Amino acid sequence: MERLANRFVLEKEIGSGGMSRVFLGRDEVLDRPVAVKILKADLGGTDVGTRFQREGRTAAKLSHPVIVRVYDAGESEFEGHETSYIVMEYVPGGDLKDFVDEHGALPGARLAAIGESVAAGLAHAHERGIVHRDIKPHNILMDEKDRPRLTDFGIARALDSSQATRTGAYLGTALYSAPEQLKGEKVTPKSDVYSLGVTLYEAATGVVPFTGSTIEVATQHVNKEPTPPVERGVDLDAGLEALILACLAKDPNDRPSAEALQTRLAALKSSPAPTKQTAPAAPPPPTTQERPSTPQSSERLRRNRGLLALLALLAVLAVIGALAIPSLLNSDTNDSASRDNKDQNKAASDKSPDANNADAGKADANDADGENASGNEQDQPVVTEQTTEQTTQPEKTQAEEQPDESGGLNAIAAEQTIRDHYAAAADNPDAAWDFLSSRYQNELGAPEAWTGQFGTLEQVEFTRGPTAQVDGDTATVSFSTRATHTDRVDEPSPTATLVQENGEWKIDGLS
Repeated sequence: MERLANRFVLEKEIGSGGMSRVFLGRDEVLDRPVAVKILKADLGGTDVGTRFQREGRTAAKLSHPVIVRVYDAGESEFEGHETSYIVMEYVPGGDLKDFVDEHGALPGARLAAIGESVAAGLAHAHERGIVHRDIKPHNILMDEKDRPRLTDFGIARALDSSQATRTGAYLGTALYSAPEQLKGEKVTPKSDVYSLGVTLYEAATGVVPFTGSTIEVATQHVNKEPTPPVERGVDLDAGLEALILACLAKDPNDRPSAEALQTRLAALKSSPAPTKQTAPAAPPPPTTQERPSTPQSSERLRRNRGLLALLALLAVLAVIGALAIPSLLNSDTNDSASRDNKDQNKAASDKSPDANNADAGKADANDADGENASGNEQDQPVVTEQTTEQTTQPEKTQAEEQPDESGGLNAIAAEQTIRDHYAAAADNPDAAWDFLSSRYQNELGAPEAWTGQFGTLEQVEFTRGPTAQVDGDTATVSFSTRATHTDRVDEPSPTATLVQENGEWKIDGLS
């Protein structure tokens, strides 16, 4: 076992990030378990290392039940290199991200209790002029009694230097960062409140408010309003939802302070649910007119009214169509009949009854696949467009299903290349380099320029496509993925250009 500073024995590594590693250790002097965060070797002895120690000592001045205590900070030799370290209280229960993954979206009372505790810790730090800068579920640890503990105070600021942006590394996590932080403006205590709002949103719904690539997420944080949790199907108290959304205000002045947030969450946590307030014993069942309105019933009523309005609109359109169609038909009966005859003759000559039945079967299968895969209304236009194309252009689909004269480099092969590339990226990032064309490899320069983005990748799922269009020796493939990393989830929708090289499709660029 490695020894640090002639005092701390490192028993095992329990975590790793872009710039540091965390070990479970033991303080031999005080005989207690500790967590030791060690700056990675290439940053030791630099300005980052110096600031890392200084901010660790600053964080050690914080004393609050919710904040993980910092015991020591310094510099020592580790694995043959001089590097900086911070020794902290060891919290054995994992982090909030793991907790939500295990238990699912949290109910309102539990959510309010966790939020209140974290807000109390933030208020304590903010009163002493310390801003965390990197609030996220991974920095909220859960102790053995499932109580939240806030960690990594000051460390984000210690890494805020030119070194922190090397190779595209990002200070803080874009998924949880405030708009002003993403725009490079001054970070304030209200920035921590925004990040806590994102964290509570995720704990309530199971998803972060904005997803995509880092650039897409940053743009949405700056410009787009989050979807209210109840619209994601969450049964959440209206007051708690409003408070979370207030934390997510674009303007810092519109957000509550950490202290105000703590007070309001405490009130929500202790308030009984509206349906349980002082109900009379054995009340008579309410009639339809007397039934009290609840958020759920109000929502159903709103949806039913919307459905009725839609049906009414469709009825009006049907009447208009019924009145307009005869006049349109009468205006050019002969031309219409002629066109119908031509279409019928062409259909009869081009397709046999068996072919028509086969095409109909394909359309039905496509409709079924689209319904199962989409899961939401936003996916429906894509599925509908694909189904229409396959139904009205059977010749193109059949041609794509057959190997072409260039050795089988058809649309299906191009789509499979994209699937294989991302499977390799999740399994063995170095192998993903081999799927690129020689021109693209030369443009990127070194394999690390491509494979480096997959270092934290755990899994890739295709949420749309891949769908390829082939034009000669070039293919264009569009698709959407859900990429789960150790520290984030990306949902990009790129378009890949593939070229033929040595009898294979190779990726020649992504846009």
